[in-house]
Amino acid sequence: MKRLPGFTLTELLISMLLALFLLGMAVTAFTSLNQSLRQTQQLSELQQNAQLLMSLLQNELANVGFWGGRSTPQLALSAALPAPPAGDCVNEVLDSGSFPMAGKDFVTLYASTAGSGRQLNCIPAAIAGSEILQLKRLLGQPTLPTDMRQNRFYLETHWLHSRFVDGNSGGLNAGYNYFPYQHLVFYLQQQRVGDSLMPVLMRKRLARNNAGGASISTDSIMDGVERLHFEFGIDTDMDGQLNSILATEQMPADYWLQSNNRIINMRYYALLRARKPDPRYINNQRYAMGNKQFLAQGDHYRRLLVSGNIYFQNAVL
Repeated sequence: MKRLPGFTLTELLISMLLALFLLGMAVTAFTSLNQSLRQTQQLSELQQNAQLLMSLLQNELANVGFWGGRSTPQLALSAALPAPPAGDCVNEVLDSGSFPMAGKDFVTLYASTAGSGRQLNCIPAAIAGSEILQLKRLLGQPTLPTDMRQNRFYLETHWLHSRFVDGNSGGLNAGYNYFPYQHLVFYLQQQRVGDSLMPVLMRKRLARNNAGGASISTDSIMDGVERLHFEFGIDTDMDGQLNSILATEQMPADYWLQSNNRIINMRYYALLRARKPDPRYINNQRYAMGNKQFLAQGDHYRRLLVSGNIYFQNAVL
């Protein structure tokens, strides 16, 4: 019997097995490569966000305690003050808000732990258990009256007085110093991104609206900031030296007033989370944030903990 050309059944089965083996190797290699690529992308994203956040906090906190060198904002009570913004960020017990007010304290640095409900009268839904940071200060470079921005308020400083002004205020004098004034509040809030919730670093800030009045604007600063924690270095005897370090929840109310003490430095901890989960990654790590800890309870998010220390030179001076 003449044999026809072609493959035998045994040869075909062997070829199929080899093909399946090679295909399995290719799929495994592709899966491994894809997993490695996802890990690399997420770690790169976390490191980039960490650098941006540290730079942001350093820039925003560098001028804490600076009030023009010669006068304090409380002296502005002797002059006409701008009307406070609607929905101003105010601690009803401790603080008057964006501008000084007769009979109330004007707190320039303050932190608190968010509970349920509205916080500081201006934050409708902060992440419970996260921390809120409020600061008021002047930017370091004085501005000429002709160069004032319409969306900002300024503090006019003189050795005898200070007052809050804007570009349309009367009596501006080129011989005085005009420093841009900022009132900022940082907090964390959940925002929906696609089908999931994302922790986001938010910022409230004082601005001057188109009608010339004060307003509080809201900005989303950075996705994936899951926790913030602060600790404050206290000079209790006003000699410029650090005497104690207290976490936000340990700070007595009168320490925020800084009448018999000074807050001379702040250490911050920030826990960053990847934007998307990785189903093949399980996170059971415990992250130490000063006197607090955060436990990732077996979820699929990569995280990165960063910290920094800022010394308030102006507070000492």
